[in-house]
Amino acid sequence: MTAASTSSSPARNAYIDTLRGWSIFGVVCIHFAGSFVTADTYAWSPSFWLGLILNQGFIFAVPLFVFLSGYLAASSSKRPSLGDYYASRLTRIGLPYLLVSVLSFFLLNHYAEWQALPDAGAKASWLLRRVLFTGVEPTLYFIPLILQLYLLQPALRALPGWLSRLAPALGERRLVVILTGLLLALHLTLGVLCYRSTLDYYTWGRPNVLFWMFYFFAGLHFRSLTATITPRQADLAFRGAVGVALAAMAWNFYHLSNRSVVGQHFERNLLDFAYVRPEMLAYDLAVVLAGATGLLRGWSVRPSLASFLGRHTLEIYLWHILVLYYGAWRYADALANCRQVPEVIVVICAATAIIIAAAKEVWDRAKIYLQTHRLELVKTP
Repeated sequence: MTAASTSSSPARNAYIDTLRGWSIFGVVCIHFAGSFVTADTYAWSPSFWLGLILNQGFIFAVPLFVFLSGYLAASSSKRPSLGDYYASRLTRIGLPYLLVSVLSFFLLNHYAEWQALPDAGAKASWLLRRVLFTGVEPTLYFIPLILQLYLLQPALRALPGWLSRLAPALGERRLVVILTGLLLALHLTLGVLCYRSTLDYYTWGRPNVLFWMFYFFAGLHFRSLTATITPRQADLAFRGAVGVALAAMAWNFYHLSNRSVVGQHFERNLLDFAYVRPEMLAYDLAVVLAGATGLLRGWSVRPSLASFLGRHTLEIYLWHILVLYYGAWRYADALANCRQVPEVIVVICAATAIIIAAAKEVWDRAKIYLQTHRLELVKTP
């Protein structure tokens, strides 16, 4: 057995992986712990409060993911052709997404809903909208969203340069700031209109690329946006962002704990409007800004369990609902244990993320081993 020579891959940024790891753990917590918030049987119990804290505290996960996706796209030293770029994204993300969508369609009871539709046209429309926009399983909406952003990424990256040729007096860097400000205004406007029910949140908010483009564009042009910021200014921005995040979350819990507002059984809550409630718009912006200052200051952290999870965020995102459903949700005893010992909620969330990440790590190592070793039959005299 001989080993083929391979070039070493570039070192990963442990700080970014740690941000991604906490975010993906948060996504699992939002979806599992949140189930103890919306059911009347758990209202105001210890499992309810823990679920609410996890569900709300980690709401920054998707905004941070979108920002980091733009940042990492701009940081890549590879310059593939446009065709190769799109092919790699579709292969890396699109194919696993389709596999999980098919499994979710049959294993999570969506097939019965689809079968009940009146005709072939309605069934085709349902499939196209779910696969390309909202996700077959609603928690999968992020994958079509990120694919759309990657589709737009070459144009969004080049846009300031294109505009600077039309208005050379403004300069490319100033145009980056202007465009980022306009996209932030669009983000906030769509958020407020969805919160007021002027626009449909499930069309113009959560799954909509226009709503999320600000974060992606800011990550994509992060270096231009921060080129003139001094370390002192970055540190002040970090402290201010932490203060805003804490104040926004305190205001959020002040309202969510007011039973005259949310109802005796939490039945009048607005948790579904996760990303457009004003306090959460402020919270998400503040947390992403705090994380971004670490990138600007070049913070380094030691590799940890969080950074390990951060290397496998796509797989955890795609598979965690199926693992949770077949590992916990469908078992009454598991849910009863979560009610009696709320800490079990955290254990289940952590175990789900670790199991998926470990399986992906084993798969990757097996592929590398097979690719770098070959068997040769040697004839001995």
